[in-house]
Amino acid sequence: MIFIHTTLSMLLILHANAGTIVTKPQALPTLERVGVTTREFADTARSNWLSTGPRPLRVIIWYPSEVGGKEEQIQDPSQFSKPVSLLHDGKLSSSQKYPLIVLSHGSGGDALQMRWIGYYLSSHGYIAVSVSHSGTAEEERQTAPLTLSEYCMWERPQDISAVLSNMLADPFFSLRIDTNRIGAAGFSLGGATVIWSAGARLDLEQLKKNAPALPPFLQEPLKKVIEMTKNDPRVQQSTTHAGNSFKDERIKAVFALAPAIGYGFTAEGLKDIDIPVRIVVGDADVITPLATNAKHYADHIAGATLTILPGELGHYTKEASGNERGVELEQVSKLAFEFFEKTLVD
Repeated sequence: MIFIHTTLSMLLILHANAGTIVTKPQALPTLERVGVTTREFADTARSNWLSTGPRPLRVIIWYPSEVGGKEEQIQDPSQFSKPVSLLHDGKLSSSQKYPLIVLSHGSGGDALQMRWIGYYLSSHGYIAVSVSHSGTAEEERQTAPLTLSEYCMWERPQDISAVLSNMLADPFFSLRIDTNRIGAAGFSLGGATVIWSAGARLDLEQLKKNAPALPPFLQEPLKKVIEMTKNDPRVQQSTTHAGNSFKDERIKAVFALAPAIGYGFTAEGLKDIDIPVRIVVGDADVITPLATNAKHYADHIAGATLTILPGELGHYTKEASGNERGVELEQVSKLAFEFFEKTLVD
């Protein structure tokens, strides 16, 4: 699992004061079992990039589980501080309703990138669903490392809403979701995505104007994507919605780790956010620098809180030893859990 993902702030050169909080969460009890399953959802309101059917949305779901399913041991120090156990297709615990958190990954990632927080939240009594925003290479008509779904990043908040609708209609989960306690959490471009879902509006011209220069290794891939999409009706149709509001009233709170493309959102574009927002970033993050991203969001979202922690926290450009990364991500997971416990109340 690699967390070195270039944010789409650099890829789209195409054409309330917040308080700073540093906390040390208390240790929390963990449930014995976590279930995991997958779904292949679709958004029938949007077509895929091939215009041959609905937009595919593949997800991984973690949830409290008691028994059943096939047990799997996970040893991944890039995401976990210690080995964890999962029950594939295990039964949901008890008969109660659980809060639901929709998770959004960073650029170049997929649903599995958010396993660290999905597992943690579900082990503490949540259902967590992580969406892969990009499809297969064929579905993305991929001729370069960049995908169309990354190029047209405003499709992402629409993915969040579509996944939420599918979860609320899913026979296995629908009756077990507390609809008054729904939130969203994301990392990097996923952090921007959940802020979008809270009511932000992108200013595409502002993004083009202020995006940093592309590193050399991405210049040619971007040219290929731009050339491919110049006369593409599906991409043109998508781009007309870039500045829309994708606010989803069902989402009551959002948690963003190292959110990207902050300079694509003006103060005016962030003024409609009226739900709790917590932003966490590492003080050594060089991929989404604090001033133009996390702090920018926090400064212009009414009531948002900003937590600055030491290190890179997700955007790892330096080697880590042992389970260092897993420990850091567990700390972030605790912050997210505490935030949702406080803000998602009936």
